[in-house]
Amino acid sequence: MKSELLNFPAIRLFREYQRQWLMSDLIAGISVCVVMIPSVIAYAELAGLPPVHGLYAALLGMTVYGLFATSRHVITGPDAAMALLIGSVVGPMAGGDPSRAAALAAMIALLCGGLLLLAASLRAGVIADFLSRPVMIGYLSGAALILISTQLGKLFGIPTTEHNFFPLLVEVIRRLGESHAPTLILGAGLIVMLELLRYFAPRFPGTLAVFILSLIISGLFDLAGHGVKVIGQMPVGFPAFHIPIVSMDDIHQLFPAALSIMLLIISDGVLLSRAFAAKNRYTILPNQELMAHAAANLASGLFQGFAVGASQSRTTVNGAAGGKTQLVSLFAAVSLAAFLLFFTPLLRLLPIVAMTSILISAGVHLIEVHQYRSLLKMSPKACLLALLVAAGVLVDGIVPGILIGVLVSLFYLLSRLARPMDAVLQEVPGTGRYHDLGEVRALQTVPGLIAYRFYSPLFFANAEHFVRRVKELIADSPTPVRWFVLDMQAVWDIDVTAAEALSLLIDELRQQGITLAIARANRPLRESLERIGLQEHFYEKTYFSAVHLAVEAFQQQSVSK
Repeated sequence: MKSELLNFPAIRLFREYQRQWLMSDLIAGISVCVVMIPSVIAYAELAGLPPVHGLYAALLGMTVYGLFATSRHVITGPDAAMALLIGSVVGPMAGGDPSRAAALAAMIALLCGGLLLLAASLRAGVIADFLSRPVMIGYLSGAALILISTQLGKLFGIPTTEHNFFPLLVEVIRRLGESHAPTLILGAGLIVMLELLRYFAPRFPGTLAVFILSLIISGLFDLAGHGVKVIGQMPVGFPAFHIPIVSMDDIHQLFPAALSIMLLIISDGVLLSRAFAAKNRYTILPNQELMAHAAANLASGLFQGFAVGASQSRTTVNGAAGGKTQLVSLFAAVSLAAFLLFFTPLLRLLPIVAMTSILISAGVHLIEVHQYRSLLKMSPKACLLALLVAAGVLVDGIVPGILIGVLVSLFYLLSRLARPMDAVLQEVPGTGRYHDLGEVRALQTVPGLIAYRFYSPLFFANAEHFVRRVKELIADSPTPVRWFVLDMQAVWDIDVTAAEALSLLIDELRQQGITLAIARANRPLRESLERIGLQEHFYEKTYFSAVHLAVEAFQQQSVSK
């Protein structure tokens, strides 16, 4: 038990901490906190919650994640994509009741934390691999467009009633004549300011500049008196422990959102942790990272927050500020706690359209057009997949869209495995070795023998295709085939359906006087063949460790005849 305690990341951090790191971590922690405050307030608004809940989620997320994580740089907290997902589910269920919305959002965090704990205990982080890069690109594009659409009404000062993407766009367009000029002018000006800062001073905290400038303008010109909506009074102090009370029916409706957020946390969180660990030359424990994210979400859900995950922007600020260890998260949390205790009254005059400008700017930059160009160049099918996922998100909503993306990824994977690449192997000139030389029209390896490579495990979806290809190659061979050699280096497994098809093929070829031999069968495949009962079809003279040995055996047999 003692050794386990000493291996606990926080214990190890304090045991190994070097004094010279302290000032760097303190400066980085304060920098992260200052940059974070405007964003997390905006993300709470996006999730359909009072602004203070964004501060609560950030406070608990950073504190707990910093204690459990092995990553020294990742900063966790509210995220735009996750906040939008939460808002898309919680908004319709809450019916405008802020307390119910907070309870539902907190329950999503608790469900997400529980799922992450389960994933960590089962070492099931691999499930996030089903969120392939095309799916993530499509999801983020669709989510970004929805994010922007949800903010248009606030930008123009128009109260909207629609929630879905296309009806909402139509409603905003129809009601443009009702726009509130001061709100629109301020919002548009802040968006332009953010974009100019991003272009000319990318390291400058643009959201903080918007935050401060809009507060000054609001106080000087009494924006609230001119009809510009402001945040108003916010609670002072720390969040209280609170178990969200919801029904089982609510939990059933919230579960898909929690599952989707869990997938995003695993894919983005572990990837970000690995990237910064590699850059700074240390290692992380992916399973421990899942535990840290699980604990952060459970704490957030129990203290009036909502789901949190790894933040790329805040993590980048941490790295740029010279942060050395997980203590940055704790210093940032302490700074945020001080803000909650003493400075939240300053937010009373903050215009809501300031948060809108931050969200619209973030949404615009979530749409990575260059990623689509890259996908189109590498794989048109992958680009089409990304577009389909984006369309699914726009048409069906955030949660159905991401689940559709996972299903489409699985279908795409199965379709590739069902019709994999294959090749008739040819001799590499002057070497006596046989490889795939990329000659699509190659019909035989040597006269009377075809060495064939199939680039996929054999299973139910491709068994018939495999048998058909073997028969086609035999029929198209320029000389009668006497040996058919299967190069099995890329076939690492075979299921019952494929085994039965292979057994029938062997019998059929035998009746035609064709010997079916196997070369380069790896250990997992050999064990599968033995387990399924196919071992009896092969014997020493038809089992080879390399293709060239099979060719030599065939040629010797031909000479002896």
